Amino acid sequence: MSNNPVNMEIFDLADEFIAVANRLLEEEQKDLGHISAAIRYAAARFSAHEAACRSGDLSADKEKAFNWYSEQFGKMLDENLNQHIEMAKQH
Repeated sequence: MSNNPVNMEIFDLADEFIAVANRLLEEEQKDLGHISAAIRYAAARFSAHEAACRSGDLSADKEKAFNWYSEQFGKMLDENLNQHIEMAKQH
């Protein structure tokens, strides 16, 4: 993990979303799968909004944007799955 302040801000923002998800899970007893699906949907929707705002021609840039967001999510998911694997090994 980088000590770059921008990266730390991203992690802090992510922690805020995770706190909401945890509250929904614990206090409101929502389904874990529903919460996870809602977060993925929100991320996809907001990412599409970002891509549209940053693109001069989203029709032309759609594949490039799709590939970039997919790659980013894949890297983040892989990193977090590996963290869970390591935690499981310690228990």
